[in-house]
Amino acid sequence: MSLTKIAFWKQILIALVLGLCFGISLNPEFGLVTSESIQPYLVWFKLPGDIFLNLLQMIMIPLVIVSIALGVSSLKNLRDLWSLGSKTLLYFIFTTIVSVSIGILLTTTTKPGLQIQTKIQNQTSASTTTSSITIEKKEKEDSIPEIIANIIPKNIVNVWSKQQMLSIVFLGMILGVFFLTSRESGTALKAFCHSLESFCLWVVALAMKLAPLAVLGLMTYAMVQIGFSLVFGLISYILTVLGGLLLILLFYSLMIVSFTKENPIRFLIQIREIPILGFSTSSSSSVLPYSLKVAKEKLKLKETVSDFVLPLGATINMDGTALYQAVATVFLSQVYQIELSTLDLFLLVGTVTAASIGTAATPGVGLVILSSILYTFHIPIEGITILFGVDRFLDMCRTSVNLTGDLSCAYIMNHIWKEENK
Repeated sequence: MSLTKIAFWKQILIALVLGLCFGISLNPEFGLVTSESIQPYLVWFKLPGDIFLNLLQMIMIPLVIVSIALGVSSLKNLRDLWSLGSKTLLYFIFTTIVSVSIGILLTTTTKPGLQIQTKIQNQTSASTTTSSITIEKKEKEDSIPEIIANIIPKNIVNVWSKQQMLSIVFLGMILGVFFLTSRESGTALKAFCHSLESFCLWVVALAMKLAPLAVLGLMTYAMVQIGFSLVFGLISYILTVLGGLLLILLFYSLMIVSFTKENPIRFLIQIREIPILGFSTSSSSSVLPYSLKVAKEKLKLKETVSDFVLPLGATINMDGTALYQAVATVFLSQVYQIELSTLDLFLLVGTVTAASIGTAATPGVGLVILSSILYTFHIPIEGITILFGVDRFLDMCRTSVNLTGDLSCAYIMNHIWKEENK
């Protein structure tokens, strides 16, 4: 059987398993190779994945802008924009609060920090130097008025280069409102946006041909980098995060049943490539172009809904990340024996929910956001060094959940939109 006859999701899954096997066998702790001998080859393992991600990130921002603009312009009027936008935003906030609450309840019940307190504290010193640069990035906090003002981009080129997604979403919405209210004068620009969207989707189709090789390389690279001794030391923490992520998926399934009366298993089967790609890349924004393709071609969602909800979700809907930050905060409070009161836990729900909105959908950024949350609750920021060894693996897992959450929201909003517009 030729490779092209194997279903795409099976190609991705096979590449994922092979990457895990290669990565484990090539990890210096396994004993087949030394750290010095494998190091020069790591960048070559990662090369197909870098090319794949760069192709997707190259067209990510123009695709987000034109998708949102065309999605908004396909609505009947500004009232419809308010209706769809407000429902989507309320859904995202609700699911984020539920996710954070699941994380806090699990961690306060299982107490993983108390179980391995002494062992973990002995492992912090080795990685303190490595982590200091990353943690310091979030020390200067903007005030809420500054954050709101900065959403409006004063320099489009700067926003593009820094991938400031909230500003990009705002630009797309403004362009869409222009199309919606100035139908004749915006015809030529709208036609250009349609052409640009077609080009972006063509690049997505091109990148997908490289996807299995990219997944193989990225998984091999990631598993070689992960230290197994620390993974085993933090097994109770890892299981708590994974348990929480599974509960979020169950929650999504219940929401799909409640709103659409459809079988959630069928939904998960239809989108199966997306969580696998998210697991491999650790980046919601990189997978967004393919999420849009799956939403339209497999889920048969209206372009109005998918073009609006999915780019917005990739920017502000981070349920998996929110759960991880809640678990990590409570876990480290247990490690350092800092008791969080009931009021602190309620404040934690609000803080993590607010922090997860607008979190950049790129690998590793969750730790930077986590540092500001720890500072808020007077938990030693150097505690993040405990989590460095396993963050990459958990980042992969929570990205899969983030992407599933975006698609489940689009699926539900599509059903609500059809019911309202019968």
